[in-house]
Amino acid sequence: MRALLALTSLLAALVLAGCTEDARDALRPSRTGCYFTTGIGETHLSSEQASNAATIAAVGLRDGMDERAVAVAITTAFQESGLENVDYGHDDSLGLFQQRPSMGWGSEAELMDPVYASFKFYEKLRRTDGWEDMTLAQAAQAVQVSAYPELYEQWEERATVIAAVFAGGNGSGIGCVKGNAPEVAADPAVLAEAFAYHWGAEVSEVDETTVVIDPDDAAEGWNRAAWAVARSYDFSIASVAYGGMVWAAGEDGWVEPDAEDHGEAAVAIANDSHAAVIITFAAA
Repeated sequence: MRALLALTSLLAALVLAGCTEDARDALRPSRTGCYFTTGIGETHLSSEQASNAATIAAVGLRDGMDERAVAVAITTAFQESGLENVDYGHDDSLGLFQQRPSMGWGSEAELMDPVYASFKFYEKLRRTDGWEDMTLAQAAQAVQVSAYPELYEQWEERATVIAAVFAGGNGSGIGCVKGNAPEVAADPAVLAEAFAYHWGAEVSEVDETTVVIDPDDAAEGWNRAAWAVARSYDFSIASVAYGGMVWAAGEDGWVEPDAEDHGEAAVAIANDSHAAVIITFAAA
């Protein structure tokens, strides 16, 4: 106890005395998860939440839904599950959207699949007359029919930022600090399969260390790049390159690589990424 008190007193003294920037950095909590930044605001998600939000966005875009629909879906998942794929809930509710097998949404196994659960959410949203003219919370309520409709409102602003990054082709708007899921599938072939399942399209190239995705335009390229960065949690991805920029797991976010700091190979990859999203995995 005395040792703890002494350490506490020392830390307090350093703060009061005006400690150096290095000391402040040592005392500052480590950054975790993923950070979203757009012209309309910024927000933070855990790595797991970001991975689920990326799936929700990909399924919506795959099925012809727009950025606003993605924002409605993310608003809903925030309130229903905290953007976590939980296997419990009120009565028989479960999954990202707390959908109920007994109400015809699907089987338990299907609803625990974020891709299927997202598909079912958008399916009902699409059938909701006038949802485009509703607020995000109103549209969420129209799908979910919750006993507490007002609770969706608190997530609208954050969901709008996240949807702008994942669905709006919003440049390098996401950066994630390195972190692994409990079970990591560090295999480019498995990531390629996930891409096909989420987006309904094939990658253009996959080998032992790299996945290459060819987008139709810049907006699509940044959407796929954002999806890949969010997948770094699941797949232990080392870097993603697109549009002359490179993201690597850590606190630096997206940067323009230079030969001195990143090597000539990284510069070549970034320059080539104007035409393709290039995802690299750490060597085993």
